[in-house]
Amino acid sequence: MQPLRPDDPRRVGDHRLLARLGAGGMGTVYLARSPGARTVAVKVVREHFARDARYRARFRREVAAARTVTGTFTAALLDADPEAEVPWLATDYLPGLSLREAVGTFGALPADTTLLLAAALAEALADIHRAGLAHRDLKPANIVLTAGGPRVIDFGIARPEDATAITVPGALPGTPGFMSPEQASGGLAGPPGDVFALGAVLAYAATGRGPFDAGDRAATLERVRLARTDLAGLTDRGLRALVAACLRREPERRPTAAALLDRAAALRDRRHRRDRQDRQGEPAASVRGTRWLPAPLAEAVDRRAAAEPPGGDGPFGEAAGLPRPGGGLPGETTAEPGAVTAEPGAVTAGAHGPGRPPRLPGLRRPGRRTLLLAAAAVPVAAGASVVLGESVLSGSGRTARTTRTPRPGGGTGPPPEAGQRWKKKVVAAGYPDYPDLYAAGGVVLAAHSKESDVRALDPRTGEVLWSHPSETGPMDPVTAGPDGVYLVGQGGEQPTVIDARDPASGKIRWRYRLPFGFPWAGAATGPVFCLASGEEVTGLGAEDGRQRWTARATGMDLTAADGLVVAAGEGVLAGLDARSGRVRWRHEMGETPQQPVIGEGLVFARDTYGTLYAVGADDGKPVWRQSLHSQSSVRPAAGGLLLVDETDGRVRAVRAGTGKEVWARRFGRTEANPYGESYVLGRSGGTLWVGSTDRTVYALDAAGGRVLWTYGTDATYRSASASGSGALALGGLVFIASDGGHVEAVSPPGGTGGGSSGSTGGGSSGANGGSRGAT
Repeated sequence: MQPLRPDDPRRVGDHRLLARLGAGGMGTVYLARSPGARTVAVKVVREHFARDARYRARFRREVAAARTVTGTFTAALLDADPEAEVPWLATDYLPGLSLREAVGTFGALPADTTLLLAAALAEALADIHRAGLAHRDLKPANIVLTAGGPRVIDFGIARPEDATAITVPGALPGTPGFMSPEQASGGLAGPPGDVFALGAVLAYAATGRGPFDAGDRAATLERVRLARTDLAGLTDRGLRALVAACLRREPERRPTAAALLDRAAALRDRRHRRDRQDRQGEPAASVRGTRWLPAPLAEAVDRRAAAEPPGGDGPFGEAAGLPRPGGGLPGETTAEPGAVTAEPGAVTAGAHGPGRPPRLPGLRRPGRRTLLLAAAAVPVAAGASVVLGESVLSGSGRTARTTRTPRPGGGTGPPPEAGQRWKKKVVAAGYPDYPDLYAAGGVVLAAHSKESDVRALDPRTGEVLWSHPSETGPMDPVTAGPDGVYLVGQGGEQPTVIDARDPASGKIRWRYRLPFGFPWAGAATGPVFCLASGEEVTGLGAEDGRQRWTARATGMDLTAADGLVVAAGEGVLAGLDARSGRVRWRHEMGETPQQPVIGEGLVFARDTYGTLYAVGADDGKPVWRQSLHSQSSVRPAAGGLLLVDETDGRVRAVRAGTGKEVWARRFGRTEANPYGESYVLGRSGGTLWVGSTDRTVYALDAAGGRVLWTYGTDATYRSASASGSGALALGGLVFIASDGGHVEAVSPPGGTGGGSSGSTGGGSSGANGGSRGAT
């Protein structure tokens, strides 16, 4: 990091530049502050490239690629202007050490640590490849070790697999020593090339030297072309076999990133089976935090993450409210299971206010269509900024009083506990994450972003009624309607098909072949299934699949309810009539809206900066807006409320019509985690289910935040789906997605907090596109 030079700009777009993070062949990366005081990394291309029409087109592709790539181990694109005189883009600032820095300073990583890294990087590549892209420059400098885990950065030459190559005479895109043989020979590298590069990266991490290192560039390239590897320093047999499979010369003989993830995860889990828990209650095989790294390296990463950027206005370090060991923050009121943290009418500090605790376990997984990109050419150029906590204050600025909540039926003791009916594993071994749950036609459906199969479960017994594959991509693999389920598949010569299936039997009712391209989103409401592709939204008959209408609207996200279809496109929300496709209204937002939800006569959508907009469902006219964190989510609830799932671990209820806070709760406070963290799993009618880092699910009365009952399980929902739920109600039972790929059926005590029969656990009645309600 260096001070700004005299010839550097002071502002790019609305971002105030603070320092230079680095420069590469294509541009310069700056540390900057967003208008909302968020620390970001801004990449500005070199002026002579900006004058090149081919390069400008390439830059547009970078931004388009960012909108299709998502995953735990990548970083978020926040803003971009491909049409500016000098194009630029802004990503999350990601403080940490690059793998190159880490190995160069502290030496090679232990074998077990490298296996953890292998699984994380394979998952990142699988997410990239699933979107139809290839990275094409994976190397140690483009992998950052952060306080939240490893991240793959710099998609500066990421591109669609089938795009025409842009070549400069005498230049090879990529880095010698981490190219694939086909790339080093001047060919176009696709996903198999990324897998080859990953093998070289892992060899470097485990030995401290690259497997193709030679005296000069030409000699290195020659060794790469011939796949002449040197793995002499790689003594761990399991890791060596994994790396050797990646470094096969023939692309077709290399495993896919998804298959590699399976192998790495299985090998990793066998190594860690005897030590399942660490001090924070996380699985020992987790890469969350820094405890998976050797102690000196972990301390260096934590120091880098805690350092205050130059010119900072915001709080960094202990003086600004970072936690002291073993204690909470002064003035913070944290909810216990029977307490409410704010009285009706109380307000809280802003989402970026001082005193916020850092997120400990359970970093959220953003939705599949969240805009993601690691675009900077230097290790700290992109990623998640430090998240600080906030105190809960009354309207006068005083700490809000906590009040004990009575138990259902009277009394003030601990809330009753729900009982388990059955537990079913629905995700294959090797995937530690949680399934996404859906409901349709009286059946519970379970899916996982890393697995193709969708399973339908009998809600009474947990028996698998049927299982069918569904392709993952920008559109969620499952769209659930009132009486139908829609899966994405491959249709032979046609690129993509939509299969409408009977929820109970799994039999195909009809099949719709997309004329071209791939679907961005789907939503089902009443007699219509809606599909967004390109710049059109198409309405299909739910019974027969026949095209009812086509509307001109970009729908990168889609939701539908109460006869209204809402498409979220480039800076515009569009409201369509579900029966005719007529455009009822358009609302210009400036920034790109994400994952809209419908409820209480309003439409809610968050933009890329986190600003939440409420507009009228009938006319699209603005009602109110409020600043949230960019990864906070919302969903409507009964009684005119809107539920806000904050990234600092709080769950809040606000008035849907005004945005005014009604109550706030924080769960999960333990000795190991004094701050606590909560996740909204789902809701039905007036009941809300919240998972917490204390491995407890809380059923709340949505109107007042009162705990109705609890259930002990690890259900800190981290979904890649925009429409699935972590909990839903059906037939008097509650179904919860839990750790290890399980579905648990729970019987609420005394019939409390079971939700409405047939509820999907989502935010918009009858609308799967917004059924989880996450924005």
